[in-house]
Amino acid sequence: MATMFVMLFLVAMAEASSAGMLVAEGKRSHYIANQEEGIVYVVYGDGEWVRFADGFGRISGLCAAPDSSVYVLSESQSRLYRVTVDGKVQMVRKLGSCPQAIFVDRDGEVKFVQRNGVVTGVN
Repeated sequence: MATMFVMLFLVAMAEASSAGMLVAEGKRSHYIANQEEGIVYVVYGDGEWVRFADGFGRISGLCAAPDSSVYVLSESQSRLYRVTVDGKVQMVRKLGSCPQAIFVDRDGEVKFVQRNGVVTGVN
């Protein structure tokens, strides 16, 4: 039910806004990034939206980690950020070039997908 609500809301947001949205599924909630505004929201099962973190510039990647933190890839700042459960933002790494996407593997390691399709680790 909550997933259906989120999907319907995203469709409505997409029609009302020219900004792209990225979605990451956490353990108890979803995280939604407004790419152009550089804002990440947490969306709970009851449909409540809460501003989680901001100031990322243009966001090009978003993923949730097993420890309930969220990783944000800022294309405009060429940086990878980690947002802890309590909303503290930490810069993880400055990037020479921005990868195509990010994800967290089963072991909790953040991985980059490069534009050529090659998967690399963050470190």
